[in-house]
Order: sequence, then structure tokens, then C-alpha cells
Amino acid sequence: MSTHDELAYSVATDTVDLIRQGIAPWNSLFSVDARVTSSRVWPVPDFVIVDETNNLTVAAEFKPPRQSKREYLTGLGQAIAYTRDFHYGLLVVPRISDDNYRIADHIQDVISMPDLSGVPIGLVVYDPSAITPHASHSQLSRFFSPRGTVPASPATISESFYAKWRESSAEEIGRFLEHLYDEGRSPTPGPGTIRDKAFNRLWDDMQAGTLHHWGGGVRHAAANTKEAWKKNYRNFINHIGWMETDGHLSEAGLRAFHAKTIYGATSQVFINILAQSLLLEGKHLILINAINDFQDAPHDDFSDEGEWLSRLEATLEGRGLLRRNPGRHAAASAGSARGFLKAEKQLWKVLGLLVPNGERVFHAHRGFIFNWSRITELVRS
Repeated sequence: MSTHDELAYSVATDTVDLIRQGIAPWNSLFSVDARVTSSRVWPVPDFVIVDETNNLTVAAEFKPPRQSKREYLTGLGQAIAYTRDFHYGLLVVPRISDDNYRIADHIQDVISMPDLSGVPIGLVVYDPSAITPHASHSQLSRFFSPRGTVPASPATISESFYAKWRESSAEEIGRFLEHLYDEGRSPTPGPGTIRDKAFNRLWDDMQAGTLHHWGGGVRHAAANTKEAWKKNYRNFINHIGWMETDGHLSEAGLRAFHAKTIYGATSQVFINILAQSLLLEGKHLILINAINDFQDAPHDDFSDEGEWLSRLEATLEGRGLLRRNPGRHAAASAGSARGFLKAEKQLWKVLGLLVPNGERVFHAHRGFIFNWSRITELVRS
């Protein structure tokens, strides 16, 4: 079973690979430094291609196979609408719809009409029988018409395509959902968004010593780290799809809050919902698949975790899935808490997504061993 996002990111990485190789016509607009990321601000495209060198953003709408003609035409409207917030819109569709109609040709005809020929959107087409999470075999059908203006209200671009996590335990996340729900129903008087007011209440809980980290000990957070904690909560809860930008709980967030209220934040039910949201909406399944691709490819043997992580990071950067941070690389070499994937592997371990190796999760000569039976169960549920 392949998820929507796995197929979307297959197209994304193949497209970025062409850009980074300087292949025409992509090289007429983009530098070779383009990469894949995301945007969590509505209207939330399926993926974003960003080129910081040329200050360009492309918001993509991916439509999966075996959908109706109406669904694919809806995608055309979404791609056009993205150009309000991004420099370009990109529509990705299969060659045929569920009734074997050549929908890609139809859309190509529509956007080639004189009145639409200047619209800044591109069209990428794939064969629904050939696309996989590992290779899209997609083709560019229409390149972007050059744009002479900038977006009216530029979208906020996420640092990474996957949800970044830092330390927050299930208990703390559950308490934050509780405060978000309460502030959404009856906001505390005074300035600030629902999200900010909810975090202030959570911070008071942390300072009072009423919350616990994953290890079960009391959470201690220094007073001068409040803004860092606030950023971590804001980004993570939003990126896994549980919270709107202002702090209102989304439909998924309300479901998680309901489970937390009935079963408790440390229950297996709540932890499973958290893990599922992390994998799907938080795009960690994409990251895990990319790590597995790296591990499965022919390579020299490795037994040192630091060297393995360094090579993995370089590989993911080469695929355009992240922008390597020199400071983070130095931190990884020094064993700092900011080392690459140090937080993620801790989270995957407590959620049961990794097979541990004693107290560690790295396995010499392999890397990470993922618990695919659990991952598959969570994705399918």
C-alpha cells in the first residue's frame, strides 16, 4: 500500500533531481540549490519546491491515481490558487482518470487556451501503473510561464518537509491539547492568539513541576528557554495537523484530544494516534522511506553511527530533501543534542517505530531497523 504523500514525494524528489542537475527547462528559472520542503499555512500544498538562491517557491498539488475527472479539474483550480501565495503552482496528475479518459491531455488543452496561456502554473504527468514511492517516472508536460510579479501574500515556508520534534512527551502534548481546547472555547482575557495563551498555561504547568518527560521524571525547563519551547510546540503540533495557525484545534486535533480525555495522554490509544499523525501528516513516513532507501543501496560497510549519520545527511541533502546545516553537522560530530536525527530517533524509539539495540537504536553494519509491522498497522488504521 502506498500513501498519497509517498507518491507525491516520489514526484517531488524526481523533479528536484532534474532541477539540481541543471536540466532544461528547469534551469531557466531555478538554481541547482532547490530542495523540497513544506508549508503548513493554509492552503497547505502537498509539497513545496523552494530555491533560496533565486528566491522562488513552487506549491504543488498532487492528485493520486484512479480519481474522477472532476477531482483532477479541481486540482487545476488549486494549483492556480496557489499562485496567490507562491511564485508558481504545479499540478501533478496521471495520464488517465478512473474511466480511462485522457485527463492530462484535457488539462493541457485548458491551460494552453489563449486566455490562460500566461498563467504561472506547470503540469507534470505520470503513468498510474508505473508510479511508486521510489520512482515516479513522471514527465514535465507544461513548464511555467515566466511571472513578472511576486506573490501578493508570500506563504510561510517550513524549515523542513517533515515535522520537527524536540523532547515533548505524550503527557505534555496532551496537556497542551487540553489548554488549546479550553482557550478555544473560552479565551483568557487579554492580547494574544489561542495558541499563545494555551502555551502560557502549559509553561506555567512546566514551571510548577506538574509535567513529566518521556522517562517519567519531572520536567524542568529553564526560564530563559520559554521562546524555544514555544516555537517547538507551535511548529510540531501544527505540522502533524492537530492545530490551525492561530491555535484552534483541527478535526484531527479534536480526535486526539477526545482520545486523550477518555484514555489519558500516556495510553496506548493516544500514543498510537500521535504516531499515526507523525507518520502521515508529519511526513515521517517519507523520511523513514528515504533512510531505508539509503540503507538498502549498495555502499561501503559502516559500523560507526556518527559516520553513518553524516553520510545519510549528505545523501538526503543531495536528493533535495533537506538543507544541510554546517552548525548541526559540527554538533553531530561533537555528540551534541543538536546532532542530525538525534531527536527523531528518540521519538521513534518511544513510539515503537524502531527496533532498539539495547539502549541505542543504531545497528552496526545496518543503521536503523524500523518496526515495519507497527508502521504498516498505524498507516492502515
